[in-house]
Amino acid sequence: MRRLLVISLLILSLLIVPTILQVARAEPQESLRTITVAVDLAHGESDKYLNYIMGNLTFVNWKIIPRGTTITNDILNDVDILLIGQPTVAFTPSELDAIYNWINTGRKVLYIAGDSDYGPGPTTIDNVNKVLEYIGAKLRLEQASAYSDPSMNYTYKGTTYPTCAQAYYRMLAFIEPDNIPGLYTWMLDQNITKPIIMHGSGVVIWVDDQGNYHDPVKETYPGLIRIAWFHKAYIGDNNPPAPYVYNPISYGQGAGWFDFIGYAAEYWSDKNVVITVASESLYGDYEPAWASSYYGVPLDGPRFVENLLKWWIKVVIQPSYMAEKVLEVSDPTGDDKGQGTILYPTNTVFKPGVFDLVNFKVLQDDDFIYLQVKVGDLGGNPWNGPNGFSLQHVQIYVGTTDKSLPVNTSTFGLHVDLAPGWNYAIIAVPGWGNTPYPDGEVSALYRADNKLIADEYNNATLFDVYAYTDINIIEVKIAKSLLSDAGNIGSWIWYVFLTSYDGYGELKIRSIQAGDPGEWALGGGDATAILAGVQPKVVDLLAPTDQDQYSMLKSYDAGAGKLAVVYGIKGGAIYYPPVTVTVTTTATTTVTNTVTSTVSTTTTITQTVTSTSTSTQYVPETVTQPDMTITGIVAVVALIVGLAIGMLLKRK
Repeated sequence: MRRLLVISLLILSLLIVPTILQVARAEPQESLRTITVAVDLAHGESDKYLNYIMGNLTFVNWKIIPRGTTITNDILNDVDILLIGQPTVAFTPSELDAIYNWINTGRKVLYIAGDSDYGPGPTTIDNVNKVLEYIGAKLRLEQASAYSDPSMNYTYKGTTYPTCAQAYYRMLAFIEPDNIPGLYTWMLDQNITKPIIMHGSGVVIWVDDQGNYHDPVKETYPGLIRIAWFHKAYIGDNNPPAPYVYNPISYGQGAGWFDFIGYAAEYWSDKNVVITVASESLYGDYEPAWASSYYGVPLDGPRFVENLLKWWIKVVIQPSYMAEKVLEVSDPTGDDKGQGTILYPTNTVFKPGVFDLVNFKVLQDDDFIYLQVKVGDLGGNPWNGPNGFSLQHVQIYVGTTDKSLPVNTSTFGLHVDLAPGWNYAIIAVPGWGNTPYPDGEVSALYRADNKLIADEYNNATLFDVYAYTDINIIEVKIAKSLLSDAGNIGSWIWYVFLTSYDGYGELKIRSIQAGDPGEWALGGGDATAILAGVQPKVVDLLAPTDQDQYSMLKSYDAGAGKLAVVYGIKGGAIYYPPVTVTVTTTATTTVTNTVTSTVSTTTTITQTVTSTSTSTQYVPETVTQPDMTITGIVAVVALIVGLAIGMLLKRK
């Protein structure tokens, strides 16, 4: 019986320990919100294959701009991605204005496709180029056609394909995107092994600020992304006007075989905009790019269109799309009262919930970390902050596991101390101008020694702040290359603060006064603390309960001029640094066990354990949960099992 009990305990320990050691897998982040893709059919475009596309790609909301419609600001108001495929009817001046206004709000994607110069093609090319010129893009379509020969082949990802599908004008394009760090261009040809069809295609060129046209195969510019290529091809000139770049004498039939660009994009980093230009359309063409085979050639059209759509979402609209979740912590609603007494200003722009932090999420992918701060209500951006918000001032401090980094315990004007301290500070503000915080109003990333690492104006591809206004989330995007210790992000400590933005306030934070609030001042402050300079200028902070928040923010001592101490979040709970403790323990256990069977054996085990540990850090006022590591838990389980076995054997 005793043996059975011993065996049971051993089995139990083997079951418990792996469970304790199991690390939860990161969860992929799906789309935060419904992304709207508008398809223009109002300018003579065909809808061929459009129903197939919309029926298969259901992770977005599709919106049709029907025939007979004039594109207006209102029509584009809720649109994230606009598809214009082969417009045979010109856009009116008011429509061009609407597209210009829409794309310049930022975080938008325009896809516009043209045609070859065969038949009525020059008109379509001209319509496309006028849109591109009006909005300020550099990409253009050439007034020409791309042709190849059915006898020509090209080896793509290990397989040989013809360069056209049994006719010189049925061009096959190969997805070979430029590698642009930080722009996820690898997504464009992910899982693609076959070409796409571009039936009766033209080619893409670009124009500089002086009006000179350029060959994108030989000359590039910052922001240009070449996506789909024609290989072993030549230029055909069917109708006027003459080509801008590719003179048929130099590039035409008999002049040789050349590479051309069928799909290209340009990225506007200042507005986070992608403009994608195609010389044939993914919908509505004689044989759209969606096709999965054509004249016996297997194609990856559906996968390419899906990749293109997901790439647009990832790069422009929701950078955290498909990132993995590292941490998510909910914050109580209705605790936007600072230490429990703070009151909103009386002006009507300060809607209930604009300073109520309700959720904080940390996500990551291979290159970036994303921090999402969700509030009760962003408040509608009353002063048109470039980042999509005007009222909120977010400060996030990070304590890593890298002991070589400088450490700071102070904050940027919040009038609290942080324990045990931070290595990096992220300041997310509305984003006016071009000067980083605190001198200006541009969001910034700082190290603990006050060194500016990056700001969103000068380093937008590496550090950026923006809002999802319809779901009340402010997101910060940070390149891992800017930070140390990103591989241990799961063990970081997070301090998250929300207060009221005031461009005229000290360190851009709205003042707090005692008693009733003013029209532009927070109220409910402690008069004694305000006079002593220790009144926390925090409206909400990340904490599991409202009482956790209130007690931390009330821990100041006005008489001694001591600031309140705030503890961060680690692994979803408040992290209290270990108390200063010195422990010396000596234990000696002697167990003698004699087992008699066919052979008699006597074993004597003597174990002496001496442990001395010293730790000096901040001592919390109230410790509600000890910080027990996995190693400690495993040790406790092993000790319990060992003692139980020892007692049973001794009794025997």
